[in-house]
Parts: sequence; C-alpha cells; structure tokens
Amino acid sequence: MQFVKENIWLKGDLVIAGIVLLLTIIGRLTSNHILVSDILFMSGLALLCLMMFDILLHANLLAGWFQRQRKGESDEEFAKRKIDIKRVASEKKNAPIYFKKFSFNCLLLGSFMIILAVIVTL
Repeated sequence: MQFVKENIWLKGDLVIAGIVLLLTIIGRLTSNHILVSDILFMSGLALLCLMMFDILLHANLLAGWFQRQRKGESDEEFAKRKIDIKRVASEKKNAPIYFKKFSFNCLLLGSFMIILAVIVTL
C-alpha cells in the first residue's frame, strides 16, 4: 500500500479518469458506442505500451556488451576501457525492475480504459 501512496498521481489520474468516463457516457448515449469503445481500447493499449517502454528504458539491456580493441589502441588503454563482467552482472543485470510513477500511472489508466471499453461494448 505504501508503494501505491508514493507513486500515484491521485489528482491527475482522477481528472483523466473522470474525463474519460464523461466522454464514455456521452458516447454511449449516442449511437457511436462501438467507436467510443475502440478509441478507449486503443488508448489503453497505447498507455500500456508507454509503461513497457518506460520500464525497458531503465532495464540496462545493453550493459556489458563485448568490446573489441580499436585500431591504434594500446593494450593498456584497452584494459582500462574494458568492462568488468562480474560488476555488470551483479549490479546492473540483477537490479530490481524499474517501476515508478509514470509506469504505475500508465498501468492504472490503461487498465481502466481497457476495462471501460469492454463494458461499453457489452
């Protein structure tokens, strides 16, 4: 519960959810409920993709790539530039998953929009 309290943008999320809910009700009262559902679903998927993109940006996926000796570079310079494999494996690759405010709020709003799109379709 502490994670949720620290990482939620309560006012912003409630405003966005309220606007989405109001637009959904207006769209449902008109004859365009399938169009509204499609827009909500695609917006929810876009927010989930933003969440995944934010998490992968902080994942250190390219840390520890093999480096070759450059032309004209001495052995001492190459040894200084070389990456310590054990440090990369223990510190960067085994670090916890980055899941902070932006990712958490995108997950909440994206899930809300997808669930609302399914409800509108029914």
